[in-house]
Amino acid sequence: MIDSLLPLITATGASVLNQIPGLLVAAAGFTVLGFVTHSKASLGPWWKKPDLITDLLYCFLLPAFTSYARLTFLILGSALITGVLGGGTVESYLTQGRGIFASWPFWAQMVAYLLLSDVMLYWTHRIFHDDKLWRYHAIHHSSEHLDWLSAFRFHPVNIIFHSVLVDCILLLAGIAPQVLVMLVPFQLFMSGFVHADTDWDLGPLRGVIASPVFHRWHHTDVARGGSMNFAPTFPVIDMMFGTYYMPKGVVPDHFGVDDPDFPKGFEQQLLYPFRTATPLEAVTPAETGKSG
Repeated sequence: MIDSLLPLITATGASVLNQIPGLLVAAAGFTVLGFVTHSKASLGPWWKKPDLITDLLYCFLLPAFTSYARLTFLILGSALITGVLGGGTVESYLTQGRGIFASWPFWAQMVAYLLLSDVMLYWTHRIFHDDKLWRYHAIHHSSEHLDWLSAFRFHPVNIIFHSVLVDCILLLAGIAPQVLVMLVPFQLFMSGFVHADTDWDLGPLRGVIASPVFHRWHHTDVARGGSMNFAPTFPVIDMMFGTYYMPKGVVPDHFGVDDPDFPKGFEQQLLYPFRTATPLEAVTPAETGKSG
């Protein structure tokens, strides 16, 4: 079985390496953006942030974990669906595609993936804001210096039951793997863009596609937007479910979690959810001495 799955494993490793050029382009692009504009809450350029090493470790190590976790879920899922664990059957299922979307045109699969994944990610995101799971998602909210690199700061448990789970469900439903490959640059850009250190709200498109202001409100105090704006790409989903928050003339100005002892290091953050059972909430301006 391992021999028959080896091409998939090798391809997964290659896809991880192929993300490096994209990360370098993103770094260059968001660096230029930082020179052109920055938010009123800016604490300085991303390369001078005190927890830069932590974010860089997330940036380069998490994509590899995500890719192999996705492959593992897909192998187990396809084996469960087909009832066969034989490598050839699993490989055929994953490469040729089955399920309700397999017969759809490629462009239709791309549209279906964009819309369905956003709805599913919206709900898994909301679930991770529940008290029982918040300690894992708090890792992502712990960045006080919010910028494009913050997009990679996720605990592995959060990754598995959020983006990996959604991708696997849609792939097993027949979405072609090439759809995900084609959309990687777009997803990489959007993840960095909505966390970017700028006060852009996209004006008339503010309700159409997620902007930095839209998502940065999500990283603020719960009373000021931290319990709103869960959709990754399309704010209309938040509008549909009553969680849209974009006050005009105001921009988010403070980020973080309500724990002065929250660890800054990569390894300590990975262990943090297992060392505390106390739900965390976003920091309020009053607690930090900053005005809203």
